Amino acid sequence: MACVVRLAVTLTTLLLSSSALAQVTPRNEALTKGQQQVEDGDFEDAVKTLEAGIGAADLTDEQLAEMYRLLGLSYLYLNNEDRARDAFEKLLQARPDYELPKATPPKIRTLYARIKDDIRKRRVRPVTLTVSGVPEQPPGQAVTVESRIDDMALGAKAKLFYRRAGVQNFSSTDFQRDRSDRSIYRATIPAFELPEESAAYDLEYYVEVADAAQRRLAGRGDPFTPLTFRVTAKLVAEDPEKPRPWYQNPWVWVGIGAGAAAVTTGAIILATQKPTGTLPITIQIEGMP
Repeated sequence: MACVVRLAVTLTTLLLSSSALAQVTPRNEALTKGQQQVEDGDFEDAVKTLEAGIGAADLTDEQLAEMYRLLGLSYLYLNNEDRARDAFEKLLQARPDYELPKATPPKIRTLYARIKDDIRKRRVRPVTLTVSGVPEQPPGQAVTVESRIDDMALGAKAKLFYRRAGVQNFSSTDFQRDRSDRSIYRATIPAFELPEESAAYDLEYYVEVADAAQRRLAGRGDPFTPLTFRVTAKLVAEDPEKPRPWYQNPWVWVGIGAGAAAVTTGAIILATQKPTGTLPITIQIEGMP
């Protein structure tokens, strides 16, 4: 019992340290409430508050990191080491160089050291990335690339890199998380990057998820073997108000053909018509002089 009390006092001391409380700005209601519950020793309520708060869409990375730290401490006090480990894994994926305060009890420091070693050796749960293919696109319109990212590391960023085929450098834009489904991310290539051209062309792209230390966690494609989609050629529409040249009018050639046929027919008739004058005809009968 004395050991449990000492652990509770130590955890409360860690929570009240000015360095820990100053990490997160601006303030978040769920985070503030969770800090107070842990300080009061209401660890079960703190877990509920923090778990619900983590699902909010408008949290900063710093707020998420602090929530996972508090969650890990709460689970350890409740003797749930597996859940504490999961919380600390997410914290370390966001802050690879994060160190616990020196006053942290040996039990927590030992677990934390094991988790850091697992991350270095890549034994933690990997990030799963699925990228939806982009079909052929018309020019002059923005293109949205959708990805599904499971077990996204805290603090990690998903980026879309793109360029026109044949161009040397890639441009990039960040993926944004869907508010209704936090596993869905979308990034948009602006319309001006797909100009109208007289001939079709390819646009190359790849997706990369990197942690706070810029280490690649997952990806689809890369600068050397990118994904591609085709941008169609500009459609040239005829101006209905602009008259076509006379020689492009099919009825002109029909009329000319009909006229030519009439002239030819007339020539044949003239050549075969019986003349109106008389011609001398000589008839010779055999046996007569």
